Amino acid sequence: MAEGLFRALVADVKTPRIEVSSAGVGAFDGQSPSRHSVTAMREEGLDISGLRSQSLTPDLVREATHIFAMADSHRRAIQALFPEATEKTFVLREFIVDDEFDLDVPDPIGMDLDAYLRTRNLIKEAMPSVLDFVLAHPGNHQLPDADFES
Repeated sequence: MAEGLFRALVADVKTPRIEVSSAGVGAFDGQSPSRHSVTAMREEGLDISGLRSQSLTPDLVREATHIFAMADSHRRAIQALFPEATEKTFVLREFIVDDEFDLDVPDPIGMDLDAYLRTRNLIKEAMPSVLDFVLAHPGNHQLPDADFES
């Protein structure tokens, strides 16, 4: 869902061009989005049915200028597996200015559609601040990438 939402947000950003992908530290390659993810995103006018899961690899880590994890435990796992990614790995919601909320986006896998809608909304709320951060901190590559880990 994060990849679909961020792709839609950056669609009109021409310079710098932003490439978006998603991967997971525990993902299996080639899986389709869950039925509820597709439904939740369709309600936003977005079709993510063609996206496929992939594992986070050393190549993806090396190529990404920014990695946004859905939860702090994911960020710590990425940093443990890929210490070279420490400086470019963040929790998706850490750029929202509010001391009263949990940074983690809950994983709705196996839950009902309402859980997916709540997760989608938490991700969507963070996207403008993520884009602002990516634009203000383009990283070491000429083309900023945003890689979402779940």
